[in-house]
Amino acid sequence: MRLIIVTLLALSISFGASAVTAGHTDLKKEEKEAKAILEKIGDKKVQLKFLTEPKGNVLVRIKNADSGVIFKEIIKTEKEFKKNYDLSALAEGDYEFEIFTRQDGTINNFEITLGEKKSAGSNYFTKVKVIDSKKVALLVKAKGANKKYVRILDEGHVIFEDTFEGDKYGKLFTFERVASLDDLVFEVRDEKGTGEYLSAL
Repeated sequence: MRLIIVTLLALSISFGASAVTAGHTDLKKEEKEAKAILEKIGDKKVQLKFLTEPKGNVLVRIKNADSGVIFKEIIKTEKEFKKNYDLSALAEGDYEFEIFTRQDGTINNFEITLGEKKSAGSNYFTKVKVIDSKKVALLVKAKGANKKYVRILDEGHVIFEDTFEGDKYGKLFTFERVASLDDLVFEVRDEKGTGEYLSAL
């Protein structure tokens, strides 16, 4: 993949400083299992959600396929937050989002692909279809016979988890206690942790 010129770092970034609203009032913050997630919200646009109160500054680094850092920022906040990244200035290819805090170290490395899928590590075709305000269908087609994991998170809380083997998985979910489908994240991954995060809307 060709090198990315530093001037492409003029990414259009919008920062939602408001705290993430909890979807369940009967669960404690300490029970949140996912500290950060990265969702695709449009063509070459993603949203980072930090789902716990940061312990110190949050470092976000975007790396290209050669592990070169092409964007870096420090987010100073004591609240849960959402932040959108417009990646339309970047060339097609594979990128990595590294989320880091001094106390916790690297929280996650999110892999994303812009344009046609080139990375051999992604073995999934996933689709989420909203049926109505309470029903969502999930369809997964996967390569390989190894075990795969499916989880649904509502503001960081795991509200459903399942496993399957083979190349297909489909299920219709009815959510009675979820405040908004906007807050749902569907996670599909293999035993090595390779997978995808999808939003319902």
